[in-house]
Amino acid sequence: MGSNRCDVLVLGGGFAGLTCAVALAGKGRKVLLLDKKPRLGGRAYSLSEGGLDVDNGQHLFMGCYRATRQFLKTIGTEDKLDIYHDVVVDYVEAGGKRDRLACPSWLPAPLHLAAGLLGLKGVSWREKSALLAFDLSLKSMKFGPIPTAVERLTVRQWLTSLGLSPNFQTRFFDPAAIGILNEKPEVASAAGFIQALRAMFFAGRAASRFALAKTGLSELYTDAARAYIEARGGRVISNAKAAGFIEEGGRVRGIRTEMDSRFEAGHVVSTLPPWDLKKLDLPAALRGSWESLSPAPIVGATIKVDRPVMTERFLGLLGTETHWIFNKTLIHGKKEEGQTVAVVISGAHEQIGYSPEKIMSVATRDLSACLPEFAKARVLASKVVKEPFATLSPTPGSEAKRPEPGSGMPGFSFAGDWTRTGFPATIESACVSGQIAAKNL
Repeated sequence: MGSNRCDVLVLGGGFAGLTCAVALAGKGRKVLLLDKKPRLGGRAYSLSEGGLDVDNGQHLFMGCYRATRQFLKTIGTEDKLDIYHDVVVDYVEAGGKRDRLACPSWLPAPLHLAAGLLGLKGVSWREKSALLAFDLSLKSMKFGPIPTAVERLTVRQWLTSLGLSPNFQTRFFDPAAIGILNEKPEVASAAGFIQALRAMFFAGRAASRFALAKTGLSELYTDAARAYIEARGGRVISNAKAAGFIEEGGRVRGIRTEMDSRFEAGHVVSTLPPWDLKKLDLPAALRGSWESLSPAPIVGATIKVDRPVMTERFLGLLGTETHWIFNKTLIHGKKEEGQTVAVVISGAHEQIGYSPEKIMSVATRDLSACLPEFAKARVLASKVVKEPFATLSPTPGSEAKRPEPGSGMPGFSFAGDWTRTGFPATIESACVSGQIAAKNL
């Protein structure tokens, strides 16, 4: 049993687990991280197949992702994240019609956002007059918990209550909400949207900048985090699926795996998502309303075509089943014939049941309608990735069910993007949770 004894055992090798384990290893704690999969990365990873570098869902980082950037800095990979100075989002719809959100760099936050919204061409000045009510409502919730009455509203209900027109919502607010929350505005609680907006636009102008990884997701953090942990005497074990917890005297003492290995620990931090954690043999003290939290899926495709079809880093697609397209050739600084792009469908409850062929059919239809060059292009290679358990579905009432990171019972702490970090279930939420859980130990 001696070799299976550690100070802290961390379950899960995604952003939350690796952030937590790195922070603990940095404090000199003897850490053991277990992951059920053969590779690290949890629900944010990349793979190579058929000559394509594929992320399991394109992730857009933000300047306000302070915990994420601190984690990457600690493991020495912050330079793999490209942070863009200008806050600009281009949108395109069927027929190739364009619109642009451009937030002036000379204005302080949040005035730069207001100027950007006022500059949208597809929204009338009369519709834009509702921005005053939106601004006042957002400022009233600048700090602290989101009021319960607002948390019970969907994004759609909240925006409509402020007088924002369906057109304005469709052209700006919906793409933002879907991208941030991985759920449709008719389904997602307003709370997560507000949490993200205030972090982006009330914490200085740099907080609203976009960033993208110049490498695949796995290369961004998994190997460097493992090396950091192991260099400080920690261990990382893959293909180790937890089955239940060892509990003695009202305290968690370790875990049992499905292969019946036992790992004893002074403390266990679980970063497993709720739908996985609740399947384990749990102490009664850990049972709770968090068990009813449910996932939202993401569907994506990486597509290599024989010619350039876009010049932007990314584009929001309006009025289509496909939500976003990313220029992987530009983002990764590749020199290649043609172009590689990645498309994303968020909150893909219907599309998760589609065959890969049907998903490609949807993507090529939407891209051909919006991008004239794509309609002329020939697809050379493609890879569809379906992530049925991508993120927490942030439905009204879910915020109260999210346990606080670092809470739990003697010998056990919750962590993970799905815990109540003050952020929606994003990479930043995962890293914040890992930092908090480590800080408390």
